[in-house]
This record gives sequence, C-alpha cells and structure tokens, in this order.
Amino acid sequence: MNKQRFDIYFEDNHLLVINKPSGLLSQGGPQGEDHLVAQLQEYLGRPYVGLVHRLDRNVSGIMVVAKRTKAAKRLTEALQSGKLCRHYLAWVHGVIETPIEWIDFLLKDSQKNKTTVVPKGTPESKKAILRGKPIKTKSIFGTQWTLLEIELETGRSHQIRVQLQHHGHPLLGDPKYGKSNFPFHRPALHSHWIEFPHPKTQKRISFKSPLPDEISFHS
Repeated sequence: MNKQRFDIYFEDNHLLVINKPSGLLSQGGPQGEDHLVAQLQEYLGRPYVGLVHRLDRNVSGIMVVAKRTKAAKRLTEALQSGKLCRHYLAWVHGVIETPIEWIDFLLKDSQKNKTTVVPKGTPESKKAILRGKPIKTKSIFGTQWTLLEIELETGRSHQIRVQLQHHGHPLLGDPKYGKSNFPFHRPALHSHWIEFPHPKTQKRISFKSPLPDEISFHS
C-alpha cells in the first residue's frame, strides 16, 4: 500500500476536490511508479477515477476528480464550456505591472512532448487564451520576478509554460520552457483556485489552495 500523498478539501458522493503535491504524476508513467490515479483507486476502493483535468508531475495544487461517470461527463462539459474556472499562481521572470491577455496558437509535438507557438492557421494548431494579473514582484536569485495570477480560458498541453516563454516571461524552475541560468528544483507553478457548478445540484462551489512554502519565497 502506498502512502496517500494528496490532501482532501471536499468530498461527497459525486466528486473529490484534492490538493496534489509537487512530484506526484497525475496518471500513468513508468511501470511500478506511484501516481495520483492509483492512489485514488486505493482510497476509493474501486478502479473508476474520473480525472477531469491534470497537473504536470512537478506542478502542485487543487484538482477536482469525479467519482462517477455521470459526474465526470458533466464536469468535463463544464470545463469545455468555460464554466469550470481555474486560476494558477506562477513566479515569472521579469516585471509585469499591468494585467495581460495573450491569445496564441499552439502546436504539440507528441513525440517530443513539447508545445510551440505557431502562426494562426497552422494545421492542427489550437487557440490558447491566457489572462493574468500581477500580485507582487520580488528579487529572487538576484533578479526580478513577478508573482502572476493566471486564468486559463483554454487548457492546452503545457499552455501556461509555453505562452510565458513565448512572451518573454518564462516560469521559474521550468526545465523545458524556462531559463537555464535560473535553476530551481521544481516549476514555481501552483493550481491555486477552482470554481465550478456541482454536477448534481449545479450550485457553483469554489476552493482555494495557498502557495506551498517551497515556492512562497517569504522575506
């Protein structure tokens, strides 16, 4: 039995709202490696786990998980229609002083597991919309970084990381899309807030997860 590594913020007969730690895969991975779905299967005592959305292995924060197929279908529809809202906190390179809205077109190379920004109209590219507002700036490793609250209107693969890089504000600690001269042991990205209509009652509910200490950079 693997030690449970996620915290439960809310649970009923239809869903779980959990906090995933950095370092835990959401799903799958090398044979024998622990991951969130396996832990949830063990916790729930049955094989079905409705993973509505995912976080990269080294990204922490809040997630909603369906217990039943009907709940998963309704939550996925809410995500696709923009009724399931997700906000992230990220330490990004440089100073951002005003709110941002970036609209780009992304293309994923599945073989390399890497996404790039491409011109509009590129075959198989997908539109990506990211909005953000600066919270504060801080000197880290001798240079300026901005704590940015990010809202995703779309949920493309590696969207936040590649758009930050493309617009000149790469994420701290990102080995794939960040700046190699600012190494850090994990991406400074956290799923901070989620709001969605409950799949049974349709009442909107929301939950917040504070920044973990390792990326809070307290003075």
